Amino acid sequence: MSKNFKQFFKSLAIAGILILPVSHSFSDEIQSHSIVRSTAKAFLLSQANSNLNEGMEIEITTSRLDPRLKLRQCQLPLEPFLPPGASLSGNTTIGIRCNDNKPWSLYVSAKITKYADVYVSTRYLPRGTKLKKSDITLKRNNISNTSIGYITDINHIVGKILRRPLPHNKIVPPNALDAPMLVKRGQKVTIIAQHTGVQVHVKGKALKNGSEGDLIRVQNLSSKRIIEGTVMSAGVVGVNL
Repeated sequence: MSKNFKQFFKSLAIAGILILPVSHSFSDEIQSHSIVRSTAKAFLLSQANSNLNEGMEIEITTSRLDPRLKLRQCQLPLEPFLPPGASLSGNTTIGIRCNDNKPWSLYVSAKITKYADVYVSTRYLPRGTKLKKSDITLKRNNISNTSIGYITDINHIVGKILRRPLPHNKIVPPNALDAPMLVKRGQKVTIIAQHTGVQVHVKGKALKNGSEGDLIRVQNLSSKRIIEGTVMSAGVVGVNL
């Protein structure tokens, strides 16, 4: 082999090495982490927004992927999915997969934060407080992890009795409220008996405490008969005959 041919061959080899990276296929490129995260976020937004009540807002953050993770760039649009048991509130996980001829998948950690205007206390409220409008106010709050619940309708609070103390600026949970006692055991009550549009008022005695809507036993003081009726208002029990 001549010296000139060897030099030419060497030049071709060098040229081949130099152009080899340029000739690599699209599939050898690295998948952008930002596209993976933005795909996960967009999917979670669409899923979570479909389950929001009126007036709610959500904020979604996705965790940073390990910079050492080198994924082959997918030649098809990335496909997001919810793994079994994934939540649409608080900390969650979203799956991302590539379904081209060399498939791969991974999971992205995310956090969904929900906000809503809910009622909170305007001051420290001791147990047994009968709540009035000045005791509560609407305030924007993070409700993502409010397992005890919250209230957005003032009519579900005013007039109710606190079962336990409530610190200042705390969300008013439904399970902390009792309806006011309208009838007490042993109390003299008015029994309103109704039948085919006719009402009869008789005197009676409550045999049990009761709030509005409660079904309690009462005794007709005239006949001594014991019957069940529904607490209608303070000292009044309705009975359908």
